[in-house]
Amino acid sequence: MSSSTLVFLFILLQVFHHSQASVSSSSRLQRRDPAIANSPSKNYAPIREDCPKNLVHQPKEAQISVAEQKYISKKASKSIPLWRDYLNRLNITDLNVEGFLYPANTLGGRAAETLPNFGFAFSGGGARALCVGASILDAMDGRNEKGVKAGVGGIVQLANYATGLSGGAWLLGSWATSDFPRLTTLNQTLWGLTEHNDLWDWNIAKHYGGVAHVIREKKKAHFRISIADVWGRILSRHFINDKSRGVRRQGQRVLWSSIRSTPDYKNQTFPYIIALTISRPGTRKPLTLSSPIYEYSPDDWSVWHPSLNATMPIDYLGSSPDALQRKSKACVRGFENAGFILGMSSNIFSLLDGPGKKSLLVRAINIFLDSSDYEGKVPNTFKGLGKSSKSKAGPFPDTDFNTILMSDAGLASETIPLFPLLQPSRRVDAIIAVDSTADNSDLADTSAIAYPNGTSLYMTYLKTKLPGFTGYKFPKIPNGIDGTFEKLGYTKRPTFFGCHDTGSTPIVIYLPNYYVTAKTDIPSTRLTYTGQQIDGFFDNGFHIATQIKKDPDWPKCLGCALIDRQFQRNGDPRVSQCEKCFERYCAKGF
Repeated sequence: MSSSTLVFLFILLQVFHHSQASVSSSSRLQRRDPAIANSPSKNYAPIREDCPKNLVHQPKEAQISVAEQKYISKKASKSIPLWRDYLNRLNITDLNVEGFLYPANTLGGRAAETLPNFGFAFSGGGARALCVGASILDAMDGRNEKGVKAGVGGIVQLANYATGLSGGAWLLGSWATSDFPRLTTLNQTLWGLTEHNDLWDWNIAKHYGGVAHVIREKKKAHFRISIADVWGRILSRHFINDKSRGVRRQGQRVLWSSIRSTPDYKNQTFPYIIALTISRPGTRKPLTLSSPIYEYSPDDWSVWHPSLNATMPIDYLGSSPDALQRKSKACVRGFENAGFILGMSSNIFSLLDGPGKKSLLVRAINIFLDSSDYEGKVPNTFKGLGKSSKSKAGPFPDTDFNTILMSDAGLASETIPLFPLLQPSRRVDAIIAVDSTADNSDLADTSAIAYPNGTSLYMTYLKTKLPGFTGYKFPKIPNGIDGTFEKLGYTKRPTFFGCHDTGSTPIVIYLPNYYVTAKTDIPSTRLTYTGQQIDGFFDNGFHIATQIKKDPDWPKCLGCALIDRQFQRNGDPRVSQCEKCFERYCAKGF
């Protein structure tokens, strides 16, 4: 990609951006740990090497990797005291805490066997989703004394999973690469949301030469680059806390796998994080609900699809299709740059590679760009797999491609990353779905009200009804497209879905972004916030998470939803207070 091409890419970025003057933020934020630099090349470029044995695991029963199993198993084994403390603080009427924990005390803490197994799902929505998600996480963090006093603190430490895409991935990536600090430490120390973040402001533009220089290292190593590399480098300045070689090269040596080296990951203190992308089936082809979703955990790169279940160590992301035959130098290390993964997960520029009529400006840009330059380019190590699948979904959509074209997973209208938590082998009991989407607005409309209307939740429900996808269990959801979801009031309150389902269907605890104490409907494309707005997000999110002004019993009701499937496994009925909670918060009337 030439320097002139980079100029056009920056023009493209500007089309999607809306600027705003910055105001200094309030000073309640503190320092966070630096990210761990672990690139084998000591820069942004990957390296090639011979492949290990059994690089790709293709489990017949879609089993998660051994590394993920170990993390969840170790975390659950030491969670019994945390569950005891949390449930005792809730003081749910008629709940015998020791009786509830008897199987765990007898057999050991085992996720989805003797202890509840739940996760968070953080939606996309740019910096708005980043701030909404951070406010919910912080309210439920056991280190937050206000959250503990309000009855929801400690839930974060009990969760086994956290998934994110786009702004939700920014949240999890910046959190995990810096060893999971309190979320209130992030803005002044790293995010820089109160700085001038307009892409043509000198504060940003002065680094463009450095961006071009860094990604050129990857091209010189004979790897294809795209707008996702450019975007990822810009995001690294905001979300990867690595300034050891200056702002110009911030985050260039930090890999996604570096999360494994953080103390809190080694101690299994926090949820197992997963970022998402979706693949486009060729340039100018549409994304659909059946398009493959790819997962990026600290251990693995995986795809779970009716036509193919495959996983491999994240360390070898970017390895060529020849890696399966263990050809010389077919494997790659250092491709999984953390900023690059955040760039792919939030790659809204993929919209310009979709079908449909293009504007004059986009048509002009396309003179200089190949359509695939709008996508994150990942060599397809899984090439040839899933070709003969007998699934009703047909052959694996990416089986014939040498390169996978990666986009923001929310572009298929499934903006809350729920699908990873529906994998049967993860056995998730409950999902706290944090919806910060802007379902009522067009991405390019910077003046539209940016609140959710339930469409994303509904689209996941529709996905599980597609041919081949019916094995993924998900509760019934009211129509978010025709307004039914909103008319039922589910966009302005917490709601439980799946209350009366049993077995492998998880309870979805839906927490939408809505006005309580502050306006949090800032457009997805805005990257500059005032300090007052950021404080408003944290205050508003605290009130959503705790319902402190609306329902003093909400923390108990939330706890009831988190432990409900364990009641079933223990062979016990719901206690009386939980029955009342479910009557109050369970979805009905559709």
